[in-house]
Amino acid sequence: MAFTGFTINSIVFLRELAVHNNKSWFEQNRTGYERNLLEPLKDLVTGLGDTIRKIDNHIDTAPRTDRTISRIYRDIRFSSDKSPFRTDQWISFRRSKKVWGNVPEFYFYFTPTEYQYGMGFYAALPKNMQQIRDHIALHSGEFGRIINEYTSVKNLALKGEEYKKPIKNVLPAEFRSWYIKKSFYLSREKKIDALFYSENLQEEIKEVFRSCANLYRFIVEALYGNEENMN
Repeated sequence: MAFTGFTINSIVFLRELAVHNNKSWFEQNRTGYERNLLEPLKDLVTGLGDTIRKIDNHIDTAPRTDRTISRIYRDIRFSSDKSPFRTDQWISFRRSKKVWGNVPEFYFYFTPTEYQYGMGFYAALPKNMQQIRDHIALHSGEFGRIINEYTSVKNLALKGEEYKKPIKNVLPAEFRSWYIKKSFYLSREKKIDALFYSENLQEEIKEVFRSCANLYRFIVEALYGNEENMN
């Protein structure tokens, strides 16, 4: 099925789940979850698949909850919050961690009140961020052009946890925001609006993914070298 947008029932379901966050209520309303959340998420993953594969054909694009779509169940083993179900949802496109380890990803995420999409390296290992910084230093001209690419895209911002002390470098001032990052993500963030309920959402997500493509390739090259078969 082609993606036609989420519906008000997608948001209503998450709001009601927040109030009735227990297995009994969920089982009674499982069909609502499948119809209002899981099915449109699968359609969105399928619709974005071609764009992702053109960026990197090593990325998994299977529309499944154990591959690209978040599970509705929370992992509560080490959490003080024992609520069994998530009241947010997301899709994530990335290379297999089993094969590639610590990797960046393209994502779409939403709650009952807001949504965001972009590309990020959320749990980047310190050694990987150092590899990226080293790659920036060696290819500063190319990285400068990449910065100009994504900063020209409307409402796409660089975010992520930062070191308290700056890392010394002799690179241009516009690189500073990258050198103080422990991890990062480029994100377009919005409150739930008419676009969220529209088929046009898919095209806007594609636009942002394509805007992040050269940065993604730069990072992958920093981590794994120049790969001829990326796309």
